[in-house]
Amino acid sequence: MRRKDREVTGDENIAKIIEQCTTCHIAMVDDADAGMPYVIPMSFGYSLKDGVLELYFHCAHVGKKLDCIRKNPNVAFSMCVENRIEIHEDVYCKSGRFYASVVGQGKAEIVEDSAEKCLGLSLLMERQAAGSTQQMHAAGAAHGSSSAQLMHAAPHKYEFTPAQAAAVTVLKITSTNFTGKAKNDYAQKC
Repeated sequence: MRRKDREVTGDENIAKIIEQCTTCHIAMVDDADAGMPYVIPMSFGYSLKDGVLELYFHCAHVGKKLDCIRKNPNVAFSMCVENRIEIHEDVYCKSGRFYASVVGQGKAEIVEDSAEKCLGLSLLMERQAAGSTQQMHAAGAAHGSSSAQLMHAAPHKYEFTPAQAAAVTVLKITSTNFTGKAKNDYAQKC
């Protein structure tokens, strides 16, 4: 990484960035189109332990991304949370956006094990619900509701049955080659 002053390290700090992201862009090679890159945004769930990041996605049983992954499981991914813009009126070239991101490469696979499919779907649903809760807090604050009125008493656990998991395809990207980066207001603490 060229800008070492913006590097974010450690599973805990990288997880703090991921928790703020709602979409992961996956890049793969489309062999059907002369090896052209193919990028798709997807909702995701994740697990990050001991430097191993596992990203889970769901989709239909057929589609271009599955065709690409079956031919070449090597993928790249990117997720980002954008914050405020800082404008330097004296020198516009110094202007920029505050952000935090995680990017990397890994191997994609179609999950066949029913228990792991259920786990992946649970992680994905927890991320979507967390994003929904954040949106409710923002909307509530805009309309004068307190966050205490909008919060659940305890985090909800989403569980899926093998029959529910069989209705979709679950993809998993496993990566040990990822980096976190941030430009923010508070000395790179994410």
